[in-house]
Amino acid sequence: MARFVGKDLAVTWAYTGGSVALEADFKSFKVSEEVQDADSTAGDDTYAGHLPTFTDASAEIEMLGTTNSGTLHWSRLAPRTEGTVYWYPEGTASTKPSHYAPAYIQSREREYPFDDVAAVTVGFQCQGDITDGAVA
Repeated sequence: MARFVGKDLAVTWAYTGGSVALEADFKSFKVSEEVQDADSTAGDDTYAGHLPTFTDASAEIEMLGTTNSGTLHWSRLAPRTEGTVYWYPEGTASTKPSHYAPAYIQSREREYPFDDVAAVTVGFQCQGDITDGAVA
């Protein structure tokens, strides 16, 4: 099985105002998918019953708060902004995996610790299926 590290990751946020490459100073990027469920417990059940209903997905990127990433793009990553988040775990070379999802900016945060580098964290709430493919 092929293994890889995140150093080649490419992430782009595309919205009506243009597109923004976010990987220059990224520290981490994660995508989460979670199934919601309905409680189907009834009558004399001794264990709770659950029925899967729908899937919810989100993504989050943490970047250094430099002018190369977070600070420069702060205004382009405003909460409620709708667009599409694209990510390429192994870079953008032909045939490498690609993923994207319609999303909106759910949260953004700037942190200025006294003993570490400044950081920007942006949360994306997906609004549809994550599409998997390959770089053309």
